[in-house]
Amino acid sequence: MAKTRILKVTGVDGSIEFVIQQKHWLFFWTWCSAWINSWDGACCRDTFPTLEEAQKNLCYFDGSVYQTEIVG
Repeated sequence: MAKTRILKVTGVDGSIEFVIQQKHWLFFWTWCSAWINSWDGACCRDTFPTLEEAQKNLCYFDGSVYQTEIVG
């Protein structure tokens, strides 16, 4: 089962936004905007003007692991 998804939101004026959503951390059967699950709260950007930009930033919300290595 997917833990993240991208939602297309069309405004009354025809404007389009793409919102990254996650399963709620407590009420796991519901979807919520990713900023709600963020420890930073409102400092988290989860709304993007294009689908490509939303897909590019999805890795920050889907549980992807950072890769670290010692270089010196």
